[in-house]
Amino acid sequence: MNTILTVDLYGTALVIEEFGKVIAEGGSGIIISSQSGHRLHALRPQENEQLATAPTEELLSLPFLQNLSNTLLAYQYSKRGNVLRVAGQCDKWSERGARLNSISPGIIITPLARDELQGPRGDGYRKMLTQCPARRAGTPDEVGDLAAYLMSDKAQFITGSDFLMDGGATASYYFGKLRYLQQGMGTS
Repeated sequence: MNTILTVDLYGTALVIEEFGKVIAEGGSGIIISSQSGHRLHALRPQENEQLATAPTEELLSLPFLQNLSNTLLAYQYSKRGNVLRVAGQCDKWSERGARLNSISPGIIITPLARDELQGPRGDGYRKMLTQCPARRAGTPDEVGDLAAYLMSDKAQFITGSDFLMDGGATASYYFGKLRYLQQGMGTS
């Protein structure tokens, strides 16, 4: 779990911080998070603020990140932290005339996703794909198209925002026919 938090939470926070020091005026950054962060239970306001604004070097020592019960939970906290970090750092980026946003994709067909679809949670993922409103996985090009728009001059008013693009899977997970997956797959 420490490796997941170190790479996915701390590493991303460090990238945001360091790029924020050198980003050119008019620049734009995109952090790729995950739908998984949207499936984590609601955090207390203090936890949200700490994930968004704690000094990068203190992130891994936040009390609520200690003793997480499984790797999925560590991943979810990391990805929620990425989204919150983007919101928490957009003011600093704006001081340099730059924008910062995140994209939270669902299952995107990549070599890693193909492996996941064949792994221990593969049945649940395949059901999610066939029963989500879009009835399919996304493509890398679709994520790239959204990123290109967010980085373009057409999106100059968009900063500090997260874009969930998962074919409606998270909406269905909470309010639709995918609710049964909460019992079968945990909170993936």
